[in-house]
Amino acid sequence: MSPVRDISTFLWIMLFYIFAKYAAVDLDMPTLNMNYIIWAPDDQFYLTTKDAFIIAGVFLLFIEIYKAATYGEYSPLETIISFVTSVIYLAVFLLWHRAHTVEFFILMLMSFIDAIGGFIISLNSARKDISIK
Repeated sequence: MSPVRDISTFLWIMLFYIFAKYAAVDLDMPTLNMNYIIWAPDDQFYLTTKDAFIIAGVFLLFIEIYKAATYGEYSPLETIISFVTSVIYLAVFLLWHRAHTVEFFILMLMSFIDAIGGFIISLNSARKDISIK
């Protein structure tokens, strides 16, 4: 059981988001011109900072579900930390006016999916380990 592995990756992205908001980073600022990567002849196709947060959230959701689905040492602490992280997301969303954005709401939903998904995967794997006749 490693404390670094047990910490939800959504907690890290929430901390980065809060830091970006406190540092007054414009999340609508184009960070990457995608016209050279994806051909968009008539439109300017830019990846903004808030889009990068959502993309990072999708990848982190994949990592969290992968961590929950892999066999190895089962850690109920990881599931509890995921639920606590989801509750922290909800509290920040409700109490902090700068978090009233669509991208933070989507990240919060991803955190809830991570918590519920990890719990369901843990239950299903525990059910398969116990065979009652």
